[in-house]
Amino acid sequence: MVSNTKLYMQLDSLESELEQKLIPILELAAEGKNDFVFCVTGYHSISEFKNKSNSETEDLVSIGAQILSLKNKLGESSEGTLAERICWYCRVWGDLDNAHRKNAQDLAKQLLNEVRNGNT
Repeated sequence: MVSNTKLYMQLDSLESELEQKLIPILELAAEGKNDFVFCVTGYHSISEFKNKSNSETEDLVSIGAQILSLKNKLGESSEGTLAERICWYCRVWGDLDNAHRKNAQDLAKQLLNEVRNGNT
């Protein structure tokens, strides 16, 4: 039980860190000041984007991966969590085959809305 307490404390800390670091990045992207906010290695297949990967978002996706791993260890669902959502948005942005996908600014506004309304 003590080890689970430590895992939950670590999980809470990582989730808080993810949200605190993500909001300013999303705010800039929502203003149209970061068109590559969702450009993360492994979430797109365009070679010209390789050098445009957003290192801040990559760090946040890494934090998200830690969160998802902890949730898995604790037997908790990750569905709808911010960690899961950031990955989803990166996949959607990188899916160039979808002619109806939104641009980075619109996606950032959408995710920012989710965060602010507590939907993650």
